[in-house]
Amino acid sequence: MDITKKPDPPGDETATSADMNRLRRIPAVERVLSSGPSVALIEQYGREPVKRAVVETLARARGNSQGSPESVEEIVREAATTLNKRLRPSIRPVINATGVIVHTNLGRSPVDESLLLRSATTISHYSNLEYDLGEGARGSRDEHLSLLATELFGSEEAILTNNNAAATLLVMAAIAGGRDVIVSRGELVEIGGSFRVPEVIEQGGARLREVGTTNRTRASDYSSAVQESTAALLRVNRSNFEIIGFTESPSVEDLVAVARGAGVPFIFDEGSGRVVDLSRYGFASKPTVRELLAAGVDLVTCSTDKLIGATQGGMILGKRELVDRCRRHPLMRALRAGKETYAVIGETLRSFLTGRQELEIPIYRMLATTIEELRERARRIADESGWQVCETASALGGGTTPGEAISSIGLTVSGSPDRLVRRLREFRVPIIGRVHNAQVTLDLRTVLPDEDDLLVEALGAGRLHL
Repeated sequence: MDITKKPDPPGDETATSADMNRLRRIPAVERVLSSGPSVALIEQYGREPVKRAVVETLARARGNSQGSPESVEEIVREAATTLNKRLRPSIRPVINATGVIVHTNLGRSPVDESLLLRSATTISHYSNLEYDLGEGARGSRDEHLSLLATELFGSEEAILTNNNAAATLLVMAAIAGGRDVIVSRGELVEIGGSFRVPEVIEQGGARLREVGTTNRTRASDYSSAVQESTAALLRVNRSNFEIIGFTESPSVEDLVAVARGAGVPFIFDEGSGRVVDLSRYGFASKPTVRELLAAGVDLVTCSTDKLIGATQGGMILGKRELVDRCRRHPLMRALRAGKETYAVIGETLRSFLTGRQELEIPIYRMLATTIEELRERARRIADESGWQVCETASALGGGTTPGEAISSIGLTVSGSPDRLVRRLREFRVPIIGRVHNAQVTLDLRTVLPDEDDLLVEALGAGRLHL
């Protein structure tokens, strides 16, 4: 039996030699880490994350004979790219040019820097969040909201949860656990994120009692449904849609009368946090939270990051006895908000109380901006970018005013919409516009004025013309 080794094919020895030489040129990990180019990288990201990125880069270099980095500088650059992708903040500022003012996907309402700066002093230090300075003893965090809410909304008491869904859940658990809640079939809605009102009611331990039909519900439907097991009447803001045509719905006053006659509370999941009458900005007039409470609604729940224009939170406002029952419920501990939320929302509510909302709350600055101001901004950007000024329409968004819009001014350009919106998203500060009639439109009502120069930079010199 011949066991003589067969000779290697021609060229294998040369190839192996070249590969060995390539591997010898690749520097060791410690040599890379101790090099000058690595110093700034280690200061920015820390030694261990940089070491892991360098090890990964060297492993790829050893396994790839074509175009792999070999010098220290090249390895550091590739490691820096890896670290930037891995460790840069995933939540980034974007330019909202969609024309949707309260944009859920883009963080709902922006918070003004002046309010954040006023809040920052409290947030960055120890505070009297749950400490009574007068008594020198433990206090309640709700006190920091109650006084403001009483003044602004006319409520007897108020508590804060981490969002409006949490507020509704807590109210159901504390007020109606194990009992019936009467709701119109036309208000059993699902909104963003598969949030369904019936499921929240049931998760709160209450039993749903549906009345009326999808399009027509009368006060008599509620009164006929009341029985000993009834805990409350509930009205829900339909949020992101409207029912039109052959419809009927009882007034707030009618439902207050039914609730009083039945001896049960009337709860209103208002949702949007309407503080001021929006008809001044061109939207239909609807009751504010203060008006609902004044009309006799016992409890109102609402978001703080929609029409209030603050950070995310949910308020429960109304009668002291009912709010106290929510405060004492075990779920309150799991759903309560932190000091950062209290600080920002508190400053925002003070802006309303002092009548400064159009100066200090961005969504109200946007609403108050005139068409002439928007057109002037658009002309300047168009002159420097080559885009065209166009008339468009802005929506308030966030399920606050479904089906309504107000006039606005934007910029548009011809080209491939799909490719253009992608390139806008790839700008160093991503620009989010909308496609309408096969054209990209950038609505300036939702672009902050200090972002205009970024638009000029992104749109100018034909870089985005396709």
